[in-house]
This record gives sequence, C-alpha cells and structure tokens, in this order.
Amino acid sequence: MTPDRWRQIGDLFDASLQLAPPERDAWLRQTCGEDDDLRAEVDRLLAQDERAARNAFLPPPESAPRSLDRTGCWPPCAEALSSKELHLLDRFKTERVDDPGGFTPKAAIVEGIGLPPISEARSVVRARLRELPIIFILILGMATIWRSTVFAGNDDLAIHSLDVIVIVALGSIIALLSSRRPLSLAWLKALEMGMIVMLAGRLAIVQYRLMLEFSLHDDRMMAQLTMKNIVLLTSILILTYGIYVPKSWRRTSLVVGPLALLPFAVLFLLAVQYPVAMGWLWEGWRKSTTHRIWLFSFDATVLCILAVGATFGARTISRLRRQVAEARQLGQYRLRQQIGSGGMGEVYLAEHQFLKRPCALKLIRPEAGDDPHTLARFEREVQLTATLSHPNTVEVYDYGRTEDGTYYYVMEYLPGLSLAELVERHGSVPPERAIYLLRQVCLALREAHGVGLIHRDVKPSNIFAARRGGADDVAKLLDFGLVRPAVAVAVAVATPRTSSLSREGQILGTPLFMSPEQARGGQELDERSDIYSLGAVAYFLLTGRPPFDVGDDLGVIIAHARDPVIPPSQVRAGIPEDVDRVVLRCLAKDPADRFSDAESLERALGECACAGEWDQGRASRWWREI
Repeated sequence: MTPDRWRQIGDLFDASLQLAPPERDAWLRQTCGEDDDLRAEVDRLLAQDERAARNAFLPPPESAPRSLDRTGCWPPCAEALSSKELHLLDRFKTERVDDPGGFTPKAAIVEGIGLPPISEARSVVRARLRELPIIFILILGMATIWRSTVFAGNDDLAIHSLDVIVIVALGSIIALLSSRRPLSLAWLKALEMGMIVMLAGRLAIVQYRLMLEFSLHDDRMMAQLTMKNIVLLTSILILTYGIYVPKSWRRTSLVVGPLALLPFAVLFLLAVQYPVAMGWLWEGWRKSTTHRIWLFSFDATVLCILAVGATFGARTISRLRRQVAEARQLGQYRLRQQIGSGGMGEVYLAEHQFLKRPCALKLIRPEAGDDPHTLARFEREVQLTATLSHPNTVEVYDYGRTEDGTYYYVMEYLPGLSLAELVERHGSVPPERAIYLLRQVCLALREAHGVGLIHRDVKPSNIFAARRGGADDVAKLLDFGLVRPAVAVAVAVATPRTSSLSREGQILGTPLFMSPEQARGGQELDERSDIYSLGAVAYFLLTGRPPFDVGDDLGVIIAHARDPVIPPSQVRAGIPEDVDRVVLRCLAKDPADRFSDAESLERALGECACAGEWDQGRASRWWREI
C-alpha cells in the first residue's frame, strides 16, 4: 500500500472520529464512493479505536512484526518519515508487544520526536484558514473603496464584478470552515491553495487591465503606479501565506516563488502582446536615459527578499511550533489543556501520541517528592492502585518521572461530573440514584480493601459519575492512596477546607468527610474508616450538604468525633426510612457499630425498597436532558 493511500486512510479516519457513530457510515459511503477497500480499511481502524476506548490500549495484532513493514504497516506513511521517526515508531511497536501492561514505575521520559497528531495539525490549519479569508476580504474591501473614490465614475466594472465574485467565494470558505462538517487535511490544503490561486489571479487580471488601459491612454505615471500597487499587494499575499498559515518551508517556497514572479510575468505578457502601447517601458524618465523597466528591478528585489524571508519564516515558525509541542509532551503523551489543579500538581487532558486516545495526566510537582519517605510511599501506593482492575475504579495507565524531577501518572479520562459537581449544579440526588451510584463505589472499595489498600480520602470530588462503554452513571472512584502534600494540623490550628494531609502521624483526608478515628490521627485505619467516609458522601448526595458543616475544620473534626448526626430525612423530606438507617449506621462513631466491610454495605443498599428504581434507562434520559 502506497504512502498516499495510507495518508488518505488516515485523513478519513481522523475526520470520522469527529462524527457521531450513527452518522459515520453514511458519511463514509458518500465520501468513499465505490472504493469499498478504502471504506473497509477506515472501518477497521474505527473498530480498533472503539476497542482501545474500552480496553485502555490497542491490543497488538497476533502477527505484529517486530520491525516496521514499509509496504503495509500502521502507522501510515512510513516511507515519508525520517530515519529518526522510523526508529521511534519501531521502538513504540516493540515496547507494546513486549510489555502489554500500561504501568511502568519510574519510566524515563523519552524525547517527543514523533509527528504531531493529525487532529492537531488539522485543527490548527482549519482555525488559521478561517481567519485568513477575513483578512483578504478586508484588503479587497479597502482596495475597492479607494478605487471607487479615486476613479469616481471611471472605474472598471469588470474589476468590480471580479471583486464581488472573490469576496463571495471567500465568504463561502469562511462559512465552510466555521461549520461542523469534517474536512480532511487534503481538503484544507486544497482550500488554502484555492484562495491563493484565486487572489493571485485577481491581482494578475487587475494589473493586466489597468496597465493596458493606462498605457493605451498614454498615462504612464498611472501605469507605473498600478505596477507599484500590485507589487505591494503581492507582498502582503506572500507574507500572509508564508507566515500566517502553518506549513513546511518547501511547500511555502513552491508557492511564494511564483507569486513573486507573477507581476513581472504579467508585465512581460503585456509587452509582448502590445509592444506599441507598452513602448514606454524602454524609454527614459525625464532627463534620465535609463529605461523605465529597470526602475521595477527594485520591486523585483523586494519581492524576492520577501519570498526568501517568508520561506525561512515558515521554517522558523514550524520549528518553534514543534518545540512548543515537544515542551507539552511527556513521553508518548501530548498535553492538551489543564482540566484541574490541586495542592500537589495539575491535571491535564492529554492524548496518547500514537493511539490518539484521550487520557488524564496528573503532574506531581518536584517539591512534593523531596521527602524520600513520602516518595517511597507514593510509588508503593501507585503500584498498588495499578493492580486494581474493578471497572468502578479509575484505571492507571502509566507512571513516570521527567528530567526535572516532576513525577506524573496517567489515568483514564472520565467524561461526566464528579459527585461534588453533580450536587453543586443540580442539587441533591434522589435516593434511588444515590443508591445506584453508591453500590458501584462499594464494589470498587471491596476490591481495594481485599488487597489491603485503604482509600483514606473518599469524598464527592473523588467519585465520578461518568459515561463509559455507552453506559451512563458509571461510578468511578479516583485517587486511591495517592499521597497528598504534608500540611501540619494541630488541635489549635485550622486548615483550608480542601487541604489533605499526608505525613506519618498526621491527619490524612478531607475534614468534611473523614472518620472520627481518621480525624484523631496517629492510629492505623481499616476499611471501616472508608465506610464512614462513604456514608458522609451518601449524606451529601441525599441532602446537598455534608453531615457536619460548622465553620472551620477544627469544629468539623470535633463534630465528627463527638456530635450526633441529624438523620438525612430531617434535613430533606422524601428520604425513605431504610435509606436513613443505612446512612446513619455508616456514620456511627464507633467503628464496631458500622458495616464491617464494603460488601455488607452494598448488600444493605441493595435491600432498600427504592434500590431498583434507578437504572440505565433513567440515567440515559437524565444525561440527555441536562
């Protein structure tokens, strides 16, 4: 299979990802026409992408070669890649075959060399192309106004008509680029080239008609002025094309070179077709004997300099863009945008460079890893988290460290809302929905507790109601055992509500949702501490407020250890008695009075009368209506 064929497949695959699954088949049939092989190959890649969305990584093919096959491989366009890029692709494929697991403790960060994702290049080109015709329309508008003012009543109607046609065409391009219609890179390049050819043709026609008209009327000054104005407009076209739209310097040179020669090609054509009218080119100016055509040599020099400058400018900008992209890339993950932050670091929406799959990447600041005890516990707990496989536990894909000492880990990206956001935006949750979500969290905790891992920070912001595998309200438990920055807390000192504490012998967790024994600190916690925290989350879901909210953190901690809990049904009407009992038992002060484990709590929730009233159908309707 040729590189051009692979490039075509890649463009169609990338465009298909922007469409909803029900729309893809019809669009592919229309786009591919009678080329069934092309459509079949794109369908195959889409199916692999769907499997990757379910299984975290694409499984290596059974017959996957250890080295890159240059005639029929994926990723495509192998013949168009440099040897350095081919080496990177070879290494990537070998690593995925030899080590199918997604967890690599203390993995070194490799230099991000690979080509930028098609989706990024296409989105950048599309955004720039959408702005470029606006600039051209403004230039044409100003030129039309100037010409109408200076040549009032004597303007060329043909040129007016031509400008109207060009402006309408540019407006149509803006509308197309602003629509949601998926456009491949080939189409975007064709639109870009079409704009340049259209504007260059407009300049050539205007130059030809005006210079001929002025020469026939022996108005040599206006003919020369027309040439100067055309050179100026050509300079603007060269600069905007060469620098504004991202492209390679080779492609830039192939376009700006002919553009620089175009005014002189039109001048040469006029001199050949109308030697008498254009005879002034070979005459001197005033008392000078120098032919006037030589006066245009300076314009030619300026255009050549601009063409060379635009070419090198495109090369420089391309290199800077690549450096910025590499700076936003950790290994095989390209950072897209920041989606959260905390005391220990920032969370970014990222994309795996080759799989084109979104994920959440959390950067751990270097200062958070200065304490060797903290770092050792952090690594141990991340490794434990990676062993968890329950579908209601967030998946950890990878873990590594950059050269500057910044630790990071990669987990699945969860489209949806945290339970904190859910209540903040939509108010308290119906009891049946709360049970539906909480039972899933119980299952995640059951697996974690089974391997001796206590969460210690179960709270609404660490539980997501996500859409996964086509299902809605899939509960995902986050941040298992991840150590938080150490912040000293004493009985006489209050800390911010969102602070979480992580050194040995200190309070760990969020005061609003921590158990009494966790608030006291200095003692080993078991699974019943997480049961208490999950009961506090249930209270928050049902009532829209935590069990205790008495001002500062010190007061909250004391209330957890001393004060009785107001039953949820007394805070909000409509909460069934059996749900009330389950929540209050979770919030018992003495761990012995709580449910002994997550499995017992899950059974108790399932036995509530309203447990079966919320299902996938209701969840899907709710998410569609918001």
